[in-house]
Amino acid sequence: MASTPKRARSDGSHRVLITGVSRFWGAELAHRLESDPAIEQIVAIDSGDPARELARTDFIRADTRHSLVGKLVRSLDIDTVVHAGLIIDTREASNRSVHEANVIGTMNLLAACGGEGSPVRKVVVKTSTAVYGSEPDDPSFWAESMNRTSAPRDSLTRDLDEVESYISDFALRNPAVTVTSLRFANVLGPSHDTPFAAYFGLPVVPTVFGFDPRLQFLHEEDAVSALLHAVRADHPGTFNVAGDGVTLLSQAIALIGRVNAPVLPFIGTQVAMAALRRAGLINFPPHLVRLLQHGRVVDTSRLDDFGWKPDNSTLQTVRGFAEHRRIRRLVDETTAYTYEEDLEAFLRAKGRRDPEPATP
Repeated sequence: MASTPKRARSDGSHRVLITGVSRFWGAELAHRLESDPAIEQIVAIDSGDPARELARTDFIRADTRHSLVGKLVRSLDIDTVVHAGLIIDTREASNRSVHEANVIGTMNLLAACGGEGSPVRKVVVKTSTAVYGSEPDDPSFWAESMNRTSAPRDSLTRDLDEVESYISDFALRNPAVTVTSLRFANVLGPSHDTPFAAYFGLPVVPTVFGFDPRLQFLHEEDAVSALLHAVRADHPGTFNVAGDGVTLLSQAIALIGRVNAPVLPFIGTQVAMAALRRAGLINFPPHLVRLLQHGRVVDTSRLDDFGWKPDNSTLQTVRGFAEHRRIRRLVDETTAYTYEEDLEAFLRAKGRRDPEPATP
């Protein structure tokens, strides 16, 4: 049965529930919303502590798989739910924990948002362009309406397929709820530690011999801005979110000032990357390894319907990331030098003030 239409509050205010505040996205979104007078209350739930200090956000330590979520939504009269808790960076998580958080957590959260008497009028989900996979015969640009023709090659992509089916089913069963799904491209920025940030941080960057894939990146500030826009405006549907344009992997490596080392074999790339991971040299998620061969580019023209555009293109995002790294390196070198100089001056001064006592 479809849910009954939800009524907006007479004063235009909103009560927002955000998942995933122990990671960058949820915490940053909550922080930005705290300064919005139209947001009456912000409730954040996660099994871990918030990734940053929050002033007026009510934090509840809870798992999205818990039945408490449905009671929470109704008792607090939540009208907007932002699911920023999907795990896309799988470097430090097991396949089982990722599956439970992404698939079971999303299913339970959507169940809490729907049904008769639910106060929820809007659901925003942060997902990933990883759902398209990466194959040699992929289209030049992936549109939101396209589907992969090949089976998922890794557990995360398989989980994202399930998550997308739950979102689609929820939207069909709850036509009075605005459902917005944002498929983010790979993110770079000065604050958020992502797999590609770590990859480009290597002094010598391993690439696949004979391949130079096309890639897109999204600036972390634009990613948060897209979530904010989805909360503040009603734009139902699925949207690819990436910076305009593309970059070749070799171009990105050169801009960041790293050495491109085409040492990974075409056959057995996953095995080679796993060996590097075991050696402690790099931890690159399996779902991204195929990008080093075939890349991925998405069509972002539907962002016109979304009413928002990223401020940074793909190349501007890469250049900004490179500039931040250069500045940070200079600051680190300056700080180290200043510290040594000050320490030496202190010791000299203390030696003059506290001479050793004469031997009797």
